[in-house]
Amino acid sequence: MRETVLEIDLQRLQHNLEVFKKQVPPNTRILANLKGNAYGIGALAVGRFLEKQNVDYFSVAYINEGIELRKEAIQTKILVFNPSSDAFQALIDYKLEPEVCSIFYLEKLLTFLEKNKIYNFPIHIKLDTGMHRAGIETAQLDDLVFLLKDQKWVQVQSVFSHLAVAEDPDEDVFTRRQIDLFLEMTQLLKARLKVDFFRHILNTAGIFRFPEAAFDMIRPGLGLFGYNLVKDKQKILRPIAALKTKICQIKNIKKGETVGYSRNFTAKQATQIALLPIGYADGLSRKLGQEHYHVRLKNKLVPIVGNISMDTISINVSGIDCQPGDEVVVINNEDNVYKIANLLGTISYEVITNISCRVIRKVKS
Repeated sequence: MRETVLEIDLQRLQHNLEVFKKQVPPNTRILANLKGNAYGIGALAVGRFLEKQNVDYFSVAYINEGIELRKEAIQTKILVFNPSSDAFQALIDYKLEPEVCSIFYLEKLLTFLEKNKIYNFPIHIKLDTGMHRAGIETAQLDDLVFLLKDQKWVQVQSVFSHLAVAEDPDEDVFTRRQIDLFLEMTQLLKARLKVDFFRHILNTAGIFRFPEAAFDMIRPGLGLFGYNLVKDKQKILRPIAALKTKICQIKNIKKGETVGYSRNFTAKQATQIALLPIGYADGLSRKLGQEHYHVRLKNKLVPIVGNISMDTISINVSGIDCQPGDEVVVINNEDNVYKIANLLGTISYEVITNISCRVIRKVKS
């Protein structure tokens, strides 16, 4: 066990889930995105809780993420966004439902299912409506219909797409064009395939800004965990995680002495330094060192001094009554993540997902 933990507040998660439910009609399905270890929060802890809340679907990026959840007895349906084209048996063995985003993948999947006499395997069709990352384009719909019509190997559960700039009001024309194209493409598929499926296109930002396009299911991502890119909606969500550690050693540094690699901190006077067991291998960027970022100790903001090491950081605790074992909050469950993102020139998503797996995930009791 370690002193450094990511504390997960499930009551805040429940609050965020209710926020998203209120944005859309009552019968709208909810898919909780657990990819990247639930954006670094902890997929198992989050998944177990959300399963009890009867969330309709989970999603993961890769098959191995879904397998890990299944091995921990998670039963909720799981959509895999980037399924490997040589791991079809694993999908079947672990009851995982693949995204189909290319004709190539669909052909290989159909061949495998037919060879193994597997019927009505659930799939989810990804359409490219303008993001141009992954998905079947309008010009490929004829080929898609040809492969899916009058066959018995797969059953289309849903058809979906992804919004590129839903958080940006200056790009609303583009976003509405994506939604309109999605509606047009799905109507065509329903008419030509004569099958029923549910539709979804809204991510966190889309849910807040385009709730009229909720269709049959929404996909809150990091917003479910309390963070989002729609600034005027940040306050209604509650960040669910706090990164905490404990002082492991205290040193008295004389005037003129230096601290850490490259000697980037020189004491201008007698200084007391506390060592914390957290570093860049835990996801704390080196750019936060050299007094660029402050942690919280005894309700006071304390600067990180010198360079951040792989496993440790040093903080200036001069004038603070503290001792080894005292708790230090590195990232709180309020707004620190946004501050760190601004310092690093990135977004909250990257800050949270960078918290490494060696940090213990602890559910707040």
